[in-house]
Amino acid sequence: MKTLKRDAEKVLSQLSDLPGKPVIAKSNLSIQIPVRFLEIDLAKIGSTTFIYGLFPIILETGEYAVMNVTAYWELGKAVVDKVTVNESEYYNFHFKAGDVVFRTKDLIKRSALVFSALKEFIFNGKIPWYVSYEDLGKFLDTAVKYTGTRAEIIPSVTEFMAAYIARDKTNRIKFLRETAKTKEDFNKNLAWVPMKSVFWSAPGTVNKIAGAYFQDGVVSAIVNPSEKTEKIESILRV
Repeated sequence: MKTLKRDAEKVLSQLSDLPGKPVIAKSNLSIQIPVRFLEIDLAKIGSTTFIYGLFPIILETGEYAVMNVTAYWELGKAVVDKVTVNESEYYNFHFKAGDVVFRTKDLIKRSALVFSALKEFIFNGKIPWYVSYEDLGKFLDTAVKYTGTRAEIIPSVTEFMAAYIARDKTNRIKFLRETAKTKEDFNKNLAWVPMKSVFWSAPGTVNKIAGAYFQDGVVSAIVNPSEKTEKIESILRV
């Protein structure tokens, strides 16, 4: 994939914004989503196409912007192909100048999107290439407004979850927030781990081996031994 530059202002300038009208492309552009989105009910492709609102809009000139809304967007007719980015497959929806990109600016509410997105991004740690540390910390900010969920969404909790699974790619046991000194460090050293992973996410030896994934926990305890005694370990030793 060619080098891209994030520039929301440039991308927005290439999309029409007339009240009550479809959104039209002013120049050639594409929208990209992981192929996995179809498998986990975050996209539907057919006579009508709906995609979960965390995706990049990429201009032919290399600028891109990231949509980050917890809702379904209805796309216009597009030429679709597949590409591989960082060993993961993505669908590209290609639009030419004058094509309808979004059939409507009215979003489709589905409360289940909150749980599907949480499972995919946080618990499974499957983060698309275009999602930054800041993006993930805000990915549920619009959930109450656009999904109609009755769950209470606390922004600080979402930010904590993003911070918890963001690790230093040179040592994924280390939290990136502790090792990164500059914004450039965040961009250069960011790696994601699944929150459900016993190997990467369970603190302390007891936590690693006491759960359902005993084999993974033992391997993690051997490879990454605890540097301090957890409170539960102190209690068990009494």
